[in-house]
Amino acid sequence: MPLLKGPSGSDKAKGYRQIGLLTAIPAILVVAPLVGFFGGQWLDGKLNTDPYLAVVGVVLGFVAAGREIAGLIKKAQALDKEEDDDGN
Repeated sequence: MPLLKGPSGSDKAKGYRQIGLLTAIPAILVVAPLVGFFGGQWLDGKLNTDPYLAVVGVVLGFVAAGREIAGLIKKAQALDKEEDDDGN
């Protein structure tokens, strides 16, 4: 039996899962508004409403990103709480 016991494999997996969740946030903040912008720009070209739908698309992209990030943070907090419960 070793004197210093390191984290088990499942503890490392939980940590990596949490890191993966939290590193997705910057990508979501960039991609969602860009998708909204290009989708709105495409619709502006089809409907001849030049800047308006692109702006609406960007705003909707930020709203969608915010909702998704809030969900990711809740998941990360649940993993952290689960890790704390397992440690005690």
